[in-house]
Amino acid sequence: MNAAVPKRSPAPFVLAALLLISLAAYGAQRWRVAHSPFEWSGTVEARTASLGSRAGGRVKEVRVLEGARVTQGQVLVVLEAGDYPAQLMQATAALTQAKASLDKLRVGARPEEIDAAKARAQNAQAMLAEAVAGARSEEIARARAALTAKEVAVDQARRAAERMRKLDASGAAIPADVDTAESALKGAIAERDATKSQLAELTAGSRRETIAQARARAAEQTASERLVTAGTRQEDLVVAEAQVQAAEGRVQQIQTMIDELEIKAPADGRIEALDLRPGDIIGPSATAVTLVEDNQLYVRIYIPETEIGHVALDQKVAISVDSFPKESFPGIVQHISSVGEYSPRNLQTADERADQVFATRVGIEGGMDRLRAGMAATIRVARE
Repeated sequence: MNAAVPKRSPAPFVLAALLLISLAAYGAQRWRVAHSPFEWSGTVEARTASLGSRAGGRVKEVRVLEGARVTQGQVLVVLEAGDYPAQLMQATAALTQAKASLDKLRVGARPEEIDAAKARAQNAQAMLAEAVAGARSEEIARARAALTAKEVAVDQARRAAERMRKLDASGAAIPADVDTAESALKGAIAERDATKSQLAELTAGSRRETIAQARARAAEQTASERLVTAGTRQEDLVVAEAQVQAAEGRVQQIQTMIDELEIKAPADGRIEALDLRPGDIIGPSATAVTLVEDNQLYVRIYIPETEIGHVALDQKVAISVDSFPKESFPGIVQHISSVGEYSPRNLQTADERADQVFATRVGIEGGMDRLRAGMAATIRVARE
């Protein structure tokens, strides 16, 4: 009988097969790791703008609704004007007045005003010369002749009075005639004395006080003529120009506040929050509208220090989101932080927080009509 052939155990073959499979899987895994792209997760974000008015006041109109798309410069909310138009009228009138005053100073005195000032100065000088020179010889001669005539009249009146006294003493005169003769004598004497005083005044010349007054008036009119002829001082022009600038600033200030009565969109976007009705009161610089600039979406990611060398500014990258798993959207690296950090807010695990990372912003360049802020996104960069 033939001896039975012992059966060989399959264990070594199984172990060898399992080892080969493990090595193959490990090699495949290493190959996939070596050739798969880098991936960093983040969230789609959008720039937002909080809009309001520096003026504040009561809401007059609300022209858009939440969720509406708006364009740059579009009016969103209109506030009541209040007394701003009246303030603008007052400020404009003050500016007009200040400009007119400045123009008047720049032009200076008119020719008629200069001629009038010169005439006043010449007249004052003539009066001074007259006061200093005193009376003319002709005037003194006339005064002496008048005095002689008055003296003759006094003599005649005295003789007539004496005759009437003699007649009165003899009883032949009428009392009324005597009184008339006496009165005539007194009047003639008074006129002679007055004429004599006038002659003495003319002969003595002007009083010192009169000459001093004439000299002062002449100096005043001469200075006034020089002032009018010289024109405006530079200091007065500077003051007038400053007043014009202040008035212009006031007008611009009020006009700016009037412009602030319309809250406008600073850029294209979508209204995220707007809870106002006509009649509501909003304070100055308070947020009235929240605008999302959804045409400027971006993804913020945090790249480990060991992988930061694989990205660069203006580098084109692919972006995928969970909402559209079969699509990728073009992106570009817009910013890489120059300072590393250890605990960004969107990294949750302790291992992730332990590694140093660099904040990076990737701008989205396509798919703006479908992507929304808040979507989870993944950035992929091929390994070289």
